[in-house]
Amino acid sequence: MSRPTGAPPARMRDYQLAAEVRETPDLHRLAQLFIGMARQRATQEKSRRAITAPGPAEGREVESDTQEAND
Repeated sequence: MSRPTGAPPARMRDYQLAAEVRETPDLHRLAQLFIGMARQRATQEKSRRAITAPGPAEGREVESDTQEAND
């Protein structure tokens, strides 16, 4: 069976979204949400940099000017 375009799947048709207005927001919970989002973004950024950043020389010799100065 196919469903009309834009119609939700059958498993979602019984769900209702309810919100209640509060006088004061739960700032602790909101802060936890933002901290979690920031940590997740930092973790993703760190892993993305690790993939794209060049690594160390990995066993290859690296030229240095310090030996010439000591001779």
